[in-house]
Amino acid sequence: MKTTLLRIASLAILPLTVHSAAEPPAPAAATAPADTSVYRTWTDAQGRKLEATFRGFQDGQVYLQVKNGYVHKLPLDKLSPDDQKVAQSLKPEGLGIPVDPTLAQAAAKIDFLVEAGLKHKDQKPNPLASDEQFVRRVYLDIVGRIPTREEALALINDTSVSKRAKLIDTLLASDGANSHLFNYFADMLRIADVANKGRFYTYQEWLKGRLQENVGWDKLVYEMMSADGKLLDNGATGYLLRDAGMRLDNLSLTLSTFLGANVSCAQCHDHPFAEWTQKQFYEMASFFGGSDTFGARGAKGGSDKKAMAMAIRSLEDKRLQQQAKNLLRINAFEVADKDENDLTLPDDYKYKDGKPGDGVKPKLVTWSKDDTHLRAYRDVTTKEPAELRTQFAKWMTAPDNPRFAMTIANRMWKRAFGVAVREPVTDLDDPNTAFNPPLLQHLTAEMVRLKFDLKAFMRLIYNTQAYQREATSYEFEAGTPYMFPGPVLRRMTAEQAWDSCATLAVGPAVDQFKAKRAAEYAKAMKIDFAASNLEEQIKNALTAMRGAAAAGIGGKGGKGKGKAAMRKRMMAEEAQGSEDGEVLTLPPTLGGMVLARASELPQPEKDQHFLRQFGQSDRQIADSNSDEGNIPQVLMLMNGDAQAVIGSPRSLVVQTADKQATPEEKIESLYVSFFCRKPKADEVATAKEALTGGLGLSDLTWVLFNTREFVFIE
Repeated sequence: MKTTLLRIASLAILPLTVHSAAEPPAPAAATAPADTSVYRTWTDAQGRKLEATFRGFQDGQVYLQVKNGYVHKLPLDKLSPDDQKVAQSLKPEGLGIPVDPTLAQAAAKIDFLVEAGLKHKDQKPNPLASDEQFVRRVYLDIVGRIPTREEALALINDTSVSKRAKLIDTLLASDGANSHLFNYFADMLRIADVANKGRFYTYQEWLKGRLQENVGWDKLVYEMMSADGKLLDNGATGYLLRDAGMRLDNLSLTLSTFLGANVSCAQCHDHPFAEWTQKQFYEMASFFGGSDTFGARGAKGGSDKKAMAMAIRSLEDKRLQQQAKNLLRINAFEVADKDENDLTLPDDYKYKDGKPGDGVKPKLVTWSKDDTHLRAYRDVTTKEPAELRTQFAKWMTAPDNPRFAMTIANRMWKRAFGVAVREPVTDLDDPNTAFNPPLLQHLTAEMVRLKFDLKAFMRLIYNTQAYQREATSYEFEAGTPYMFPGPVLRRMTAEQAWDSCATLAVGPAVDQFKAKRAAEYAKAMKIDFAASNLEEQIKNALTAMRGAAAAGIGGKGGKGKGKAAMRKRMMAEEAQGSEDGEVLTLPPTLGGMVLARASELPQPEKDQHFLRQFGQSDRQIADSNSDEGNIPQVLMLMNGDAQAVIGSPRSLVVQTADKQATPEEKIESLYVSFFCRKPKADEVATAKEALTGGLGLSDLTWVLFNTREFVFIE
């Protein structure tokens, strides 16, 4: 039986032939659609000529795209008789008719720059991906999971010539897109349930809410950088409080994350490989010298420290007293501005432009001598300590900041293609070293034109031919230019793999559950220090803390208790509803596993969970998610809980296959569910032989789950 399973697995593997970077396979020129790489001369009924490529014929209209990207829509009878016949006979595949001609023109400009880069390196683009390849890739890239069998077939069987563009729009408007985007930013921003011994649920739910509202990236980042108040009241403060009391570390991370500025070395000394000096770093840090994030020094809000100390001592035992101190610390997580700037040079400062302990005046860094003429710099006028942080936020997120739009555009490109135009994404000090500098500059301009609307930007990228080409499967050396003949073949992220497993088990139901812990947690923890009944508040809060822990909100829980506690809590909320009258949905479960989206599970998951084993970050370092393979991953695919759940007779993928009439149809159902393609003849023959020999559909799910084709994005 083992031999049979391995034979099937060997058939269901992508042709991932690995070549050296020095000798990559020569990809064929794009052949689908047949005319996207060939511009022919079209003639209208009056004899006028138009050089264009054919995009499709639908509802009596012919769609022709000229070289500048603009799409003309012409009634069929406006063409010459010969060209009418041509238009009716051509059958375009791939991109087809765009939903938005303006979008098509913008996408064509990107394709032009990509192809120019390829020509410069004497390379050719990959062929356009098939519908089977495209539908799986676009689901994984936009909503973070593979499509169900029905979702895949909906696109594959759709005869509309604008089906790809319509699917992109549908997916970007879905909850799944928000969930997947949260996963990306959770890794980038080190989103964690617990940080600095406090719980950051309000920060998580604030970010999810802003993504749901599709708030522009510039506004979202501005809100994080300028936020003030308590974490329990204002989730946007979570970014600064993630590094409470460590303003220098937070600034270093801020500059590399949002501006691609490689400054970490300059925190301690002049940068040895870049033009950053330690003095420049401290001048930037001075914009935060009038802000306090070290709330744990003492609670805010006009509280009487003596009264607090007495309230704590009145508790019955030392364990409760310690819990009360923790409670007060949680309430002390606060960002507050002051009337003085206390930033000074460090005690070991050794350069001639200052002395240890000297105060530092705020000054913005520039990348060129012309930067100071930009509006982003002219708008920074205040010298009031309490306003400096807001001025920094305005400068950093300004449309003409030399690096802000470029950094997020570069990041979003890497998210779609697997490789950034400039690597690494945290070092953009010299954009001219990008693989394709004109492309990077154009993407930056597009991000600004689209007003930092990330979904609009992604919509543009996903509608390019460059994105919709076959994946590049040859291996190229790190540091060598990649000119984007197509996306690179890459392994699913941990979150994509988990959410895809859950989709196989329960289908679209995986998107229904939304964890909502912030309001309940804040209500239980919040203390009004100015009130007279401080002792009573503390005792009530401690009671609420114990109740929250028992219900799985913020409690550590014992081994094996987390799933049951979570479900118990959600069942109680399902019966009661939320405060605003919304009825909360239970997370789907199967085989004892909670099959919620990765974005709705603990952030991050515990060490032995599928997500962590597959590379989910521990959220201690930004952008530390890993897609490297290892032996524990293989063992988890072969024998882990996820495999058992997928192969369960109750899983959606098995039940769907079992409903099919013939063995061939059952096998096809499984292949479409896992790979979005029909099996080849030899795969059907081998699988059918296995079923006849005593294997079941669950055994076949084990095989398909353990192939490279499942875990890779083609």
